[in-house]
Amino acid sequence: MNIVAKPIVKDQFWILKQDDRKVGNIEATDDGFAVKINNKITPFKTMAMIRKQGDIEFAAVGNRPSKEPASYQVQGYPSGSRVYNPIWDVQHKLPLYTKNKKSRSWYAAGWYQVKQRRTWTIEQSPKLITLQRYQYQGPFYTKEEANVKPLP
Repeated sequence: MNIVAKPIVKDQFWILKQDDRKVGNIEATDDGFAVKINNKITPFKTMAMIRKQGDIEFAAVGNRPSKEPASYQVQGYPSGSRVYNPIWDVQHKLPLYTKNKKSRSWYAAGWYQVKQRRTWTIEQSPKLITLQRYQYQGPFYTKEEANVKPLP
């Protein structure tokens, strides 16, 4: 019986899976832990007792599935926030997106060098209107790449 416990809430709650299907869970209680498998609840005082008696293997926290990076990117450029309505603006050659479904404010994904009041600054995902009003260079995939590019 090869059961793997995957952490959901650190040190509080785990999902038990066997062959990629859920078979139960482990929940922290006031006096230890409760292991529930097939509607049968077994109390344990410590995690070591669960490992020893329960024949349960604990997955490392690093194996936890992460958020989809694609939902924070437009055409491979980082946005810094959740992306809605991603498009490629052919006229301006920019990856654009909005920050929510009904927004009318467009942002340009990536890193940019923007000149405002005689000063060049490096910005991530500026508003489209900023790029339309001021001189800029970009998009760049990383902040370091924007720093390396010589300013005009």
